[in-house]
Amino acid sequence: MFYKQKDMKKNLVAGILLFTASLAFWGCSDDDDAVQPLTVSIGDTYEGGIVFYIAEDKLSGLVAAPQDQGSEIVWSAKRKVIPTEKAIGTGLANTIFIVEVKKGDTEEFAAKAAYDLVLGGYDDWYLPSIDELEELYKQRAIVGLNETGTYWSSSAIDGGYPNAGYTYNLTVKTGKSQTDMNQHSGYAVRAVRTIKAK
Repeated sequence: MFYKQKDMKKNLVAGILLFTASLAFWGCSDDDDAVQPLTVSIGDTYEGGIVFYIAEDKLSGLVAAPQDQGSEIVWSAKRKVIPTEKAIGTGLANTIFIVEVKKGDTEEFAAKAAYDLVLGGYDDWYLPSIDELEELYKQRAIVGLNETGTYWSSSAIDGGYPNAGYTYNLTVKTGKSQTDMNQHSGYAVRAVRTIKAK
């Protein structure tokens, strides 16, 4: 009986020591690897642009170039529109896709004007999706959008028949986004880029 109790005590002590050691190991893990939320605010200058959107979880956001990349730029030099996405977070993929599809175009077009921008040491600028453009519109005074301008987005939908489609743009004066079948219209471009928590 005595030996059994002694063995039980040894096992208990060993278990406690093992538990304490594991707590010490996990408790001393390096918190420096944890992602820290963004600490910037709307209107701050950060990573080459002006902050105009921060996600609810504060792990990502968007900054806008401080100036337009042009005011009379066409969406497409040719009537070739391929559907792209509208949501926040899709503008970069839209832009890369458009630039790739239209790489044979010799005339400057909206997606390329944004994509070619190098500013503040960053070269990952893009033409915003329509939902991103609407967020940009909400902060139009902060980012300095042209009050009489119309801005292109990288969002497009199928027009329902070959070689036709509708692209989304937004008119600052009315605050309304709309689709446009005339991609040869000259509208403004404001490049944006994504910022992320580190």
